Amino acid sequence: MADEGRDRMIALFWITFAAIVYSLAGYGLIWIALAAVWPRRATHPERPFAATMLIAARNEAADIGAKVRSVLDQETGAHDLQVLIVSDGSDDGTEDAALVAAAGDPRVEVLSTGGHVGKAGALNIGLGRIPPDRIVIFSDANSTLVPGAVRALLRPFADPGVGGAIGQLDIPDRGGLLDRAERLFWRYDNALKIAEDRIGGTVSAQGTLYAVRRALVRPVPADMADDLVTSLGAVDSGYRLAFAPGAVAREAVSSGAKQEMGRRIRSTERGWRGLMQFARLMNPARTGLYAWQLVSHKFARRMVAFLLPVLLILSTLLANSGPIYAAILIAQLCVYGVALLSATTSVRLPGASVATLFTLGHLAIAIAILRWSVGVRSTKWSPVREG
Repeated sequence: MADEGRDRMIALFWITFAAIVYSLAGYGLIWIALAAVWPRRATHPERPFAATMLIAARNEAADIGAKVRSVLDQETGAHDLQVLIVSDGSDDGTEDAALVAAAGDPRVEVLSTGGHVGKAGALNIGLGRIPPDRIVIFSDANSTLVPGAVRALLRPFADPGVGGAIGQLDIPDRGGLLDRAERLFWRYDNALKIAEDRIGGTVSAQGTLYAVRRALVRPVPADMADDLVTSLGAVDSGYRLAFAPGAVAREAVSSGAKQEMGRRIRSTERGWRGLMQFARLMNPARTGLYAWQLVSHKFARRMVAFLLPVLLILSTLLANSGPIYAAILIAQLCVYGVALLSATTSVRLPGASVATLFTLGHLAIAIAILRWSVGVRSTKWSPVREG
């Protein structure tokens, strides 16, 4: 009986281990390898589009000027680009800073919500002023665009089957604890987006820079991640999301573990709620290969947060059953130990940034999904910026 129980435990251990490895690395490596031999999509000549960049801002006076200048400095060719900034009850002079940076440029319009209505409320106010025949470019107020970003982002729309285009995030290395690990993660994620784009379409948007045809944009729910639900809405309407690697936006991340933890909890809770809203897209009978991508990239990757403690418990119970179990247990304890030491002290051991991002990231995911499960809803935002 004891041997039977141990055999079941070993089977559960390897199932858990395989699920974690697949979600974190296996899926990406398989998809990148598949993309190398997958037929390339047909290219379409560049076409001019009418586009409006919609920026929701809450107390962004320190960053909005650089944002506006980086947009107005874009070489847009034949594209008609307008900029609409909606200040969500800012009380730090955000509107004035935006107008100063615009220097009277007629392409820029600045609105105020009057009160604090939340990011979704600000976006919905802005969307109400954009005609259905335009393309809406969404971009965070605290990011800046590299030259050529707008043209690169609009280029995929020459394909009538494309409903949205996703830009690339570039994180400057400021020497913070999490900066280096974030840069490594986004480098891998960008490679995965290129592969997904070639096979089934990019999975979803990241809020720093993306664009969607206005006719496909639905009202943004206050308690869901706007970038996720807006991009998934385009897929739900039968369109594909394209990745535009030349559309680069630069945005710094929080260097502090506490700030990053809070941000990830809120964004994951809202993102998970949005994913559940569009759970039908994970049905391969409806969306084909895209369903596998969505399950692997969004659903399974978040389930890792709950599989990791299971693996830790099982490897502890099986540590005396063979060197492989002991080695995996020691590896886990080293990662979590380095992360705890780095997050609570000034000691920086080798691999500290990766271990900290890995541990805090999955802890934040677990907390966020548990918050979602008990009905917690984050609807307002107060962006935290480092000086």
